[in-house]
Order: sequence, then structure tokens, then C-alpha cells
Amino acid sequence: MERRRRAFTLIELLVVISIIALLIGILLPSLGSARRTARHAVCMSHIQQLALAQAGYWADFQDRVASFTWSPGNCPSIYPDLRNAAPGDYMAATMYQLVDILRRRTGRESLQPDTSRLPHRHFSHVVLNDYMSSSLPERTMACPEDRTLLSWQADPDNPTPQPMGSTPAMTKLWPYSSSYQIVPCSWSSDTSTNRGATVSQVDYDHNLFWLGSLPWGKRKMSEVVFPQNKVLYFEFFDRHHGRRDLFYAHPIARPMVLMWDGSCSPRLTESANKGFNPTTPASPNATQFHYDPRILGNVEPPTLSGGPFDTVYGYYRWTRGGMRGVDFGAGEINTGQP
Repeated sequence: MERRRRAFTLIELLVVISIIALLIGILLPSLGSARRTARHAVCMSHIQQLALAQAGYWADFQDRVASFTWSPGNCPSIYPDLRNAAPGDYMAATMYQLVDILRRRTGRESLQPDTSRLPHRHFSHVVLNDYMSSSLPERTMACPEDRTLLSWQADPDNPTPQPMGSTPAMTKLWPYSSSYQIVPCSWSSDTSTNRGATVSQVDYDHNLFWLGSLPWGKRKMSEVVFPQNKVLYFEFFDRHHGRRDLFYAHPIARPMVLMWDGSCSPRLTESANKGFNPTTPASPNATQFHYDPRILGNVEPPTLSGGPFDTVYGYYRWTRGGMRGVDFGAGEINTGQP
């Protein structure tokens, strides 16, 4: 007798498809959460590499914090065009040092300095990369969620998207920047004094500093009074929590922070002390400034408010008392001197 093969009925097929769709709906959020957790762990590992490099640098260079050290009259570059900063132009001298390192480590001798930019904000880690003999761009300097920087690193000769307002020279330097920034007091004086002004925040631009007149660099680890409570490096944007990236100074942000004692964890910004203005150390008022992503265009997250800019406090970027102060775990200690 001839047997008839039994096929799926339409209802059975729809039931199977429904079950598969239900399983996908259940599993996908878990898989997405696992991937986010993994990228978060990688980010923590990256910033801890900075702690290990700093520890080695301190041991080899008499307790010094890694920083640009060149000054006018002391630009010992192997490249003739990077030797002669104008008298008093410390910003040009430090930019020459940055480009000297990048040329040597990348072989891209076409890289040019942008002497209108202060390299400390986005490039202080390059001194450690040079100390560690790293090839550049160094992938561990990018948070795995920082898609813009990762795309720049993938094609450093043609970085896209390009920040608005960047000069051709600066555009070529952006691939060597970092998702993590060092606190300014690690390379500048804690406060202004009767000898001159220190570095402070420009109120209308979250990326710019007033440079002051006091010398830069030569800070020592031994100057830090509360290493377990004081931030050394911090993730400039919180890219791991919630559905959108947040500027570190938004109170609800939880960026990764690296303390001076080498410990690392995400910290809620509003749980930190608000900090101070280093130019007026005796004032109880904290530094306030605008987070304005319009300045660089489409390479930074939008504001939290939906407006053109958000007004934020400086928090651990401008710790009260600088290297002698406290960011987490205790109240602010007013160690500022007029």
C-alpha cells in the first residue's frame, strides 16, 4: 500500500514560528546584556593599563607623574621643525613633544603640530605610550564603546567623521587621542597663588582650559594626600549605562574612574564632591561650565536637556585642593591657599 507523507499544517508551522520568535525575544536581551558587560570589562581593563604604566613611570622617573616636559629652549627633537618653540610659548613646546612621539612611533613624518591647541586634554596618555614603547594608535586607549575613536584608529590617515573646526593638522592627530582623560592637577598647579594663575576651565566650552601663568608638569605621586579617594583618570563620556552616552559631568552619569591608588570602577558622578575653581581657591563655589556638543559637531553625544548646551559642575576634573583634595568617600577638604 502506498503511504502518504504527512506534511506540516499551516497552523503547526505558525506555532513553530511563534515559538522561535518567542525564544529569540527572550534570548536577545540577555545576549545584548552579556555583550555590554563584556565591553564594560574590557573598558575597565583598558583604563587599568594606564594605572600600570603610571606605576612604572613613577618608579623609573623619581616619582614623577607622566606629563609633557618640553619647554621653549628645551625641545630635543630629532626633527628640525620641532626644535624651536618661541620664547614663552610652552603650548607649542608641548605640542612639539606630542608630534615628535607620534612621528617616531607611527613612522608618519607628515604629521604636523597644531600650536593653537593644548595637547594635555586629549593626549597626555601618549607620554605613557612612548614610555611603554607602544605602537600607535594604541587600541587600549579607546573605550570599546567609543565608535568614533575606533573608526579614527582604523584609518588614521583619513579619520572620519571629522570634528568641526579642526585644522588639517589637528584632524590628523585625533586618532591618537583617548577615551580617558587625566585630571589637570596631575600636570598643573593645584591653585592660583600670588606667583600667578593656574590652569582652569573655560566656562563656555567643555574641551578648553584657561592656561594661566604657572609652569606645567613635574608633579609627583607623593603630593597626593588621599590616593584612594582621588581621581587620576576618568572616562570622558559614560558609554556603558542606559540607552545613551552621557558627558561625565552629568549628575546621573556613571563613567569609569581610575583612582591614584590604582583602583578602578564606575562611579555615579553626583556622588562625587563638586570641586572648586582653582583660580579662586578660597571661594565655596564650584567650577561651572557648558557641555556644548555643537562645538565639535557630530562626534560627541547630544545634551541631556535637549537644548544647545547643559550647564554642569566640574566635579573631579577640578578637585578642591587639587592633588591634596578628595573626590569620593569624604567631604571636601578646603586646602586651597589664597
